[in-house]
Amino acid sequence: MTSVPSLMVMKRQSHNDSSTLLLTAGFDGLVLARRPLLKDRLAARLRARRLDRALAQGTPPEASAALALRAQRLTEPEERASIARELRRVLREAGGSRRPEFARIKPSQGRVLGAREQLRRLADTLEEPGPVAASGVAQARLLLTDGTGPLYNPDSRTTLVAGAARALRELRPWPV
Repeated sequence: MTSVPSLMVMKRQSHNDSSTLLLTAGFDGLVLARRPLLKDRLAARLRARRLDRALAQGTPPEASAALALRAQRLTEPEERASIARELRRVLREAGGSRRPEFARIKPSQGRVLGAREQLRRLADTLEEPGPVAASGVAQARLLLTDGTGPLYNPDSRTTLVAGAARALRELRPWPV
C-alpha cells in the first residue's frame, strides 16, 4: 500500500532569523525539508484571492506549496487580527449613521445588522490564541473582500448569517 505525499509548512523563528520550510513526505516514507521556491512564494502572493477561494472551498493546504504558504499566512495572528478588525469596522459602520470612508463600497446594512452576532463571534474567535483552520480564515477574508458575496450583494445566493456561521464553524472544525 502506498501513501500520498503530503506537504506541511514549518516556520522557524529565532531572535535574528525567520525562515519557512516545506516538509514533504514522499512515497518512500522519508520526510524532506526544503525552502520554498521563489515561484511558490510569488504564487502565494500574486494568486492570493484564487488560493483563498480554493482554501475556503476545502482544498487541503498541502495540495501545493503555494496553498501551504498562503494557509500559513492566513493563520498567522497578525492576519487573523487584521480580519477581525475589519469585521468590527463593518459592524460599527452598520450600527451608526456615519458614512463609510471615501471610495469604499458600503456593505448591506440590513444584512450586517441581521448577522451581527455571528460576525462578532467570528471576530472574537479570530482573535483568540490557538490554532485555526485556514479554510475558516479564508472564508472570513472572502466575506470581507468579495464584492459579489453576501456582505455587499443583497442578491447573493448565500446569506451573511450563513456565510459567517460557516466561517466560524470552519475555524475550529475539530472538537474543542
